[in-house]
Amino acid sequence: MIYLITLVILLLSLYLYFPIAEKHHILAGVNNRSSHKKPVITAAGFIFYEAYLIYFINTLLNGDYIQWQWMIGLTILAVVSFIDDLNDVWFLIRLFTQSIAVVFMLWQLQDLFSITIIMSAPFWMVVALMAGTAVGLFNLYNFMDGLNGMLGGITISALVPLLLIDLFVFSAKGFVDPMLIGVTLLAVVIFMFFNFRPQPKCFSGDVGSIVLGYVMVYFVFSLVVKTGNINYILMFAVTFMEAGLTVLQRLFAGENVFAPHRIHLFQLFCNEFYKSHRLVSAVYSGIQFVFGLALFLFNYYEVAIFIQTIILWSVFIVICVAYLLIKRKKMGGHLLENVKLFAKQN
Repeated sequence: MIYLITLVILLLSLYLYFPIAEKHHILAGVNNRSSHKKPVITAAGFIFYEAYLIYFINTLLNGDYIQWQWMIGLTILAVVSFIDDLNDVWFLIRLFTQSIAVVFMLWQLQDLFSITIIMSAPFWMVVALMAGTAVGLFNLYNFMDGLNGMLGGITISALVPLLLIDLFVFSAKGFVDPMLIGVTLLAVVIFMFFNFRPQPKCFSGDVGSIVLGYVMVYFVFSLVVKTGNINYILMFAVTFMEAGLTVLQRLFAGENVFAPHRIHLFQLFCNEFYKSHRLVSAVYSGIQFVFGLALFLFNYYEVAIFIQTIILWSVFIVICVAYLLIKRKKMGGHLLENVKLFAKQN
């Protein structure tokens, strides 16, 4: 029943939001760095937070365990990100609010998995590493929101294996409530209905990509903490490959990583070589689904973690090398020298 209610509310919300967004010009405009050809409604990703709010209220009414710390962190991110979509928020404020949200996330993980907090250097190093990784992943996930169907596609490609893991790998209670994964999947499918088109009806905006990043990090961290299997971090394989390597490329080239650009490989394919946006998004989503499905199968059949590590990370490294070679070719034979050149041309 909750899925039907969520479906109706989210669809009604979007159909009400579209004319409001057009009237008040909540649009992603066209400029020399955008991949779309016409202004597109943005910040439609508010439906992701709305879906979690429905889930939270349903949990409260049923008297089930309430993940209130997680919800507080999510709310903080959603509010600040939506404001950022309307009027740019200083990046230090965004970074601060993301750090606060991570504190609430780690607090929730401690309650769920009884993580013992002790005053020792190794423990706090682990906590700091988790916090830094989480904030980094929020922003890397945000960078993936640059093409029709890309954000939704890679999210669905990770959510389906996560749901399979939750239902079939764990004999008793899963790593999260499967209904939470289901609500996320439903919201993303609804968004994709409007976004995965030759001319998208809407983009998610920061409120969508950051909120989704927060939720996906929460899912993966829950798995890692519960199982001790760090390989689950490859649920972000495509994000690490595309956004992570591009950030490193720009850092080594002396570029401001927070400034807009068009040197993601998927942007080069679509903007410089005129490949189909939906085709490129589908390829990236397919790669992510292969990693997610492999993680499900390896753990369903109880393959040793060290064997998983050897196979998965070897494949990941090969894909990253292939990515860099293809990108180097598309950028005229150089990865660093041509970064500024491409920025000027675009």
